[in-house]
Order: sequence, then structure tokens, then C-alpha cells
Amino acid sequence: MKQTMRILSYTFIAVLAVLWLLPIILVLMNATKSLEDFTYGNIWKLPATFHLFKNMSEALQMGALGRGMLNSFLYSFLGAGLSIFAAALAAFGIVILRVKGGFYWFLLIYSGTIFPFQMYLVPLFKAYQSFGIYDTFGGMLLFYVAISIPFCLFLLRNYMSTIPYEIVESAQLDGFKSFGIFTRIIFPLLLPPISVLLLFQFTWIWNDLVFGMTLSRSEAVRPVMAGLATMQGMFFRSGVTTLMAGIVLTSLPTIILFFVLQRNFIKGMLLTVKS
Repeated sequence: MKQTMRILSYTFIAVLAVLWLLPIILVLMNATKSLEDFTYGNIWKLPATFHLFKNMSEALQMGALGRGMLNSFLYSFLGAGLSIFAAALAAFGIVILRVKGGFYWFLLIYSGTIFPFQMYLVPLFKAYQSFGIYDTFGGMLLFYVAISIPFCLFLLRNYMSTIPYEIVESAQLDGFKSFGIFTRIIFPLLLPPISVLLLFQFTWIWNDLVFGMTLSRSEAVRPVMAGLATMQGMFFRSGVTTLMAGIVLTSLPTIILFFVLQRNFIKGMLLTVKS
């Protein structure tokens, strides 16, 4: 009976894996085709020629995608990095320094995640226009940092609460000040959960479409997903194969980041689950 259940479980997982991979395989196959091969062939037919790099080059030459990738790199790295740093300082104050009313400060910050993000679209749009930061790099970065802080604080606060307070007391006896305790003792212990947060927040910011299209309109400011959506609207000029290559291209940064952070990411996931 156990053997049968195991076989059924593995079969079910294998079927799910195939269904998950099918769209990816379809995109990769058609991204490598020439426009003629795609137009006069079958979408499930293997490519007759290899045009992936040529199609990627054509996709990058389109301003909406090429500049969008640069913008999203900056938004993702700066937004994730600044939000993690701000959340780490806040968690340090709440858990380690034990500021007065720390739990209520945490609830106030974390309350930003209670409502669906789409509820913020109209108020944000009007506020950005009122303050003159609509369609600006600073305005987009400010939004991504602010929207990422609550979840970062939630994870870092929970993880920091598992650190023995005796470590902090020992550092205080050795003459360390608050900032020294944070930078030299607490922050190195946070590297695994920070790796998790960096990947999560980078991926979220990189894949954002709704806010990128709502809070910006020019190619100089818009993130990559908004640029990709623009390509989809004019694929008749660029070609479907170029669009597919653009999709593959925009998927690479998050995949590369995962492999770079893989060791700390897995360790951080295990630690955060335990905490």
C-alpha cells in the first residue's frame, strides 16, 4: 500500500512538473526561431535555425525594454537593499533596544500589508501628482522601498527575536555602543534571512507591472515589465519571436540571483521556518 501511494505521489508530482515546464519550453522554443520559421511553422515544432541571441539583441534595441531593464536593476537592487537596511534598523530597535511601545510600532508598520496593494493605486497616483514626483526615478524608488519595508520588518523581527539576548549584554559589557552592536554582532547573524529577503524583494520589484505603469509614463523611468507590456502592444512591428526573446531576457536576472544566493537562501529559509 505504501509503495503504491509513493508511486502515485511521484507520478502526480511528475505530471505537475511537466505542466509547469510546458509554457517555459514553448517560450524558449519560439524565442530561438526566426520570424519566418515561426510564421510558417508550428509553435511546437523545433526551430530550424538558432536566432535566440539575434532576437535578444533586437529586443534590447527597443528603448522600452533596454532602458527598462536598466531602470529595474536600479529599482530592484536599491529598493530591496534600502528596505532591508531600514527594516533591520527598525527590528533592532524593537527587539534588541526594546524601545517603548515597540510592538505597537511594529503593528503600525506591518499594517501596510493588510489591504490589497491595488487599493493604493488611486491615492498614490493623486499624491504623486500633487507632490510633483510622478514619472520620476526618485518617486518610483521611494514607492518600492516603502512597500517592501513591512514584510522585511516582519521577517527580520521574528528572526532577531531568536538571537540570545546574552550576546547583546556581553557586547555592552565589552563597551560596544548600540550602532556597534548592530553592525558588528547582529548584522552578520542576519545574512541568511537577508539573502531570502533580497531575492524575494528583488523578484517582486523586478516583476512589478501595475505600479510601474501607474506611477510612470516615460521610457526613461518605466521599469522593465512596463516596457515588456509596451512591446506586446506593438509586436506586429517587432515580431513575436523578438517578444519571446524579450521574455526570456527579462527572466534571467532573477534566475541568476537565485543561483548566486542559493547557499544562504536555503539556509535562511530553514532558519526562518524554525523561527
